[in-house]
Amino acid sequence: MRLPFAVAFIVVVTLASPLAQAAMFKCTSPDGTVAFQAVPCQGGAKQEVADVRPAGGGTTARLATTGASVDGAGRVLIANDGQQRAVADREETQRRDRCRSYRDAIDRQSAALDSGSESAKQKAAREINIQERKAQQDRC
Repeated sequence: MRLPFAVAFIVVVTLASPLAQAAMFKCTSPDGTVAFQAVPCQGGAKQEVADVRPAGGGTTARLATTGASVDGAGRVLIANDGQQRAVADREETQRRDRCRSYRDAIDRQSAALDSGSESAKQKAAREINIQERKAQQDRC
């Protein structure tokens, strides 16, 4: 009695698996950043729907409309050089913003060195050292 049910279940699962399909959204933000996600895009991001289908043995999948692929661990691999360049540009912009923030903090603390109590001057000197170390680590 259990054997026919188990066989029927296996047959149904085997036949249904090639038909399995999930929607994945490709979201392109106004600054060119690309994200692949399972939920619709938010804000002003441009949205494209990409079909994810099992490829070959079903261990990996590919994004049918984008040329990107998903590895066995579910991570999206970006194949487009333009997208990689956009990521590098965003990281460089973030680094420049951090450098500007370090310089601003150093300037504020330098002004505090000129006035205030001795403990305030010591605190400002420590903060300047911290910000200078961060700037050096970030190659500012």
